[in-house]
Amino acid sequence: MPQSAIGGFAGVSNVSVFADIPAGATILDLGCGSGLDSLIAAQRVGPRGRVVGVDFSEAMLVRAVSSLRTLGQANLIFLRSSAEKLPIADARVGHALVNGIFNLNPYRAEIFGELARVVKPGGSVFGAELVLRAPLPENARAGADNWFS
Repeated sequence: MPQSAIGGFAGVSNVSVFADIPAGATILDLGCGSGLDSLIAAQRVGPRGRVVGVDFSEAMLVRAVSSLRTLGQANLIFLRSSAEKLPIADARVGHALVNGIFNLNPYRAEIFGELARVVKPGGSVFGAELVLRAPLPENARAGADNWFS
């Protein structure tokens, strides 16, 4: 994988490796960031499949598109959008990958609603997330370094 994708990776797991991604499927990578999960998924679905990577960050999408150009995956596109209002038609994707975005976005209910809208009936959502087991101490509850604040 290109360094531009690896160096900017901010996911919490390797969802694209462990997810059940069939050849020929249409995949949404929600919160694709630098594109690493999207690139892996594009290789896994093969030439008959399609992957759509979506992220709100222009800087991350620049990395993702750079990596896409390096690999030349014809079955992958990147779109800029918020996770809570996706530019995808209803029931359009078979499977979605979500790797560490819920801890970064306060509009969780809206995101779940969008996933339910765009994933086909019988489709799947594969996700990984950081989860707190206990409340944080008061002095650790705020700040740019804390993904849970």
